[in-house]
Amino acid sequence: MAPSCAKDKKGYVLAVPVNFRVRLPSGRKATVAAVARLVPAAAWETRSCEPGCKGRRGYAWAWAATASPRHWVLIRRSLSDPSDLAFFYCHAPEGRLVSLPVLISVAGKRWPVEECVQQGKSTLGLTAAKVRDPGQADRWARLIMAAHAQLLLARPLADDLRRPWEKHPDPARPLTPGRVRRGFRNIRRELGTPARVAKPSRPGPGRPKGSSKGPAPRHLLPGEAAMPRIPNTTLTREKVKT
Repeated sequence: MAPSCAKDKKGYVLAVPVNFRVRLPSGRKATVAAVARLVPAAAWETRSCEPGCKGRRGYAWAWAATASPRHWVLIRRSLSDPSDLAFFYCHAPEGRLVSLPVLISVAGKRWPVEECVQQGKSTLGLTAAKVRDPGQADRWARLIMAAHAQLLLARPLADDLRRPWEKHPDPARPLTPGRVRRGFRNIRRELGTPARVAKPSRPGPGRPKGSSKGPAPRHLLPGEAAMPRIPNTTLTREKVKT
């Protein structure tokens, strides 16, 4: 994916494993874990990358240059456990200004994407469809995205219908799409629908009086002996002797 994005002049911040190797400005190759050990203590900055479900997420961040002037290694370190490191390989197209806060902000977009995918699976059945080709999968994903956006827009109209045994969080905290979906049936009539009201229909005329229709024609199964059609005669089946 990285070469494709670079070819299309698109920037990216990709999570990479600890054994991912990059070429340093000196010309030698090293793993990103080795690059993290070369970062001086003064280069680390404590920043938050977007608020999460439990508030602001603060980490220590640092970035290191590579042999390419448009590629960097972004390193995230836990404040509570300095041995807990995460690594990202970053690219910015020519002419795009890059700074550490910008890369941190892009790296923080991963959590909302993962949360949306998880909510799509658990609440809207993102993976429940049995599709046969990529076109059907694409249309189903677009439908799930539209339904997810509708649930987010309906937050002010929905009530938090929690069971007595469920926890009650801060009322100022916005409802999740799953909570909105639980109370969606109460606000559906207020949202309206672009569909028209069904036209009233009347029962069909049915058969004319006095007409009758006989039983449906019977087709013999393979291996049954043919027998004439005789009214008011019970049909029996006999095996054909060969």
